[in-house]
Amino acid sequence: MKARLRQATDTSVFSYGLVIRDMLLAKLVTAPFFQGFTIRKSRQLPTQPNQLPTLGVYLVREDMTPDGDPNHGDIDMVHNLTVGFSVIIVNNDPEATQEKLNEAYWVIMNWLWRDQYLMNMIDTRSYPGAIGNPDNTRIEGLMNGSWRFVDHPPLNNETPMSELRYEQTLRYRADYTPIITDDLLLIHEETVPMNADGTISPADEVQRVTTVYEFDPSSTKKEADHGRHQDRAPEAEPKG
Repeated sequence: MKARLRQATDTSVFSYGLVIRDMLLAKLVTAPFFQGFTIRKSRQLPTQPNQLPTLGVYLVREDMTPDGDPNHGDIDMVHNLTVGFSVIIVNNDPEATQEKLNEAYWVIMNWLWRDQYLMNMIDTRSYPGAIGNPDNTRIEGLMNGSWRFVDHPPLNNETPMSELRYEQTLRYRADYTPIITDDLLLIHEETVPMNADGTISPADEVQRVTTVYEFDPSSTKKEADHGRHQDRAPEAEPKG
């Protein structure tokens, strides 16, 4: 890899979609096929011949629909995230180039979607040799996908390039429960009989029944998990 890879891991700062994009890229760069590739996370960066071959993983779009009735309870969303994969290589031989790009496509399909931890809805911890899903971010499944070859004809004796473009829509769910900052910690209740005329006798004449309820947030409220119901599994102990 020709550039240092920065990965978004904190879901209190970054969206789940961005974290998932970086999860996928972090997994792909461990594939032997992509060793020596220039890594890209933005299409706006121009590709120079001395940077070939390149591997890019991009956010394309994210569509959201309500998870259930939109006006019942807390806000829950179904997110359909489309991620784009791009592999660009030098095209000196059209047939050999298509075979190489098809090989890249097949590496992506098998290296990502067959991963037993990356796609696991229960256990997403980082085992030895695995990436681990930050903050237990889980991919529920794959939706529509498409791929194609794109040739970039050379201009002014530039290097001919060909590109694999693969777009895949993934589904995940997230809930956006209210953030409560003013916890109810104390209730003070006084009970006293009311007279027939609707008045209340003085305290020195009629005894009050006083009840005080105190609440301890540490025993009644779980630590905020930014919309993830399931606590993240502990890190696996290293072998050796």
